[in-house]
Amino acid sequence: MFIVKTIILWIIISTLINAYLMSLPTPVLRKRDYPASYLIQQNNRIDFQDNKECAAFSTAYLLRHFGMEAEGEALYRHFPSKTRTGTVYPKGIRTVLREKGFKTNYYKGNINTLKYEVSKGTPVIVFIKVREGYNNLHFVPVVGYDEEYIYLSESLMHLVNYDDHKSFNRKVPINEFKKLWNIKNIHMLLYSNTYITVDATKMKKLLN
Repeated sequence: MFIVKTIILWIIISTLINAYLMSLPTPVLRKRDYPASYLIQQNNRIDFQDNKECAAFSTAYLLRHFGMEAEGEALYRHFPSKTRTGTVYPKGIRTVLREKGFKTNYYKGNINTLKYEVSKGTPVIVFIKVREGYNNLHFVPVVGYDEEYIYLSESLMHLVNYDDHKSFNRKVPINEFKKLWNIKNIHMLLYSNTYITVDATKMKKLLN
C-alpha cells in the first residue's frame, strides 16, 4: 500500500512540474468534417538544424508562413523554456509565438483532430519521437495529409525522405506516425498525441 501511495504521489508531483514547465495540453476528441486529403501549398523554405534547435526551427517555419522572416538558428539563441541540455519545452514555442502576436493552443487529440487543424491551412507543430524506440523528442510542422500519409516540413536532414515537392520533404505512413506520436512515459503521462496550433483567423486580421 505504501508503494502504491508513493507512486501516486510521484505521478502527481511529476504532472504538476510538467504543467509548470511545459503547460498542460487541452484534450480534444470530437471528430469534425475535413477533406480526405489536404496539403498547404504556400511557399515557404525548409531550413535544416545542426543540433537540438527543432523548437526554434519549427517556430521560424510557422512565422514565415505568415510572412514574417525568421531563421531557426537566430531564434534559438534566446529561446525561452530551454533545458540545460539545449532541448526546449512546448511552452517555449507558445511563448515566442505569443510575443509575436499569435494566439496559440496546445491540444491533445488524435489523427482526426490533427487532420482537421491542418485542413484550416496553417502548419501544426507536433511533438513526436525522432525515431521509434528512441527517447529523443522532436518538434516538426505538419503541412498535409491524405488517407495513407502525414506530410512534414522536416528540419533534420537525415529524416528527409522526399525531395520532389516544395511544401514538404518528409512523408510518414499514418500507422508509423502514430507510433512516433506516442511519447508517453512514466515522466510524461499526458503528452502523447499533442500539438500546437495558431488561431489563423485572428492572426490574419492582425496582419491586415
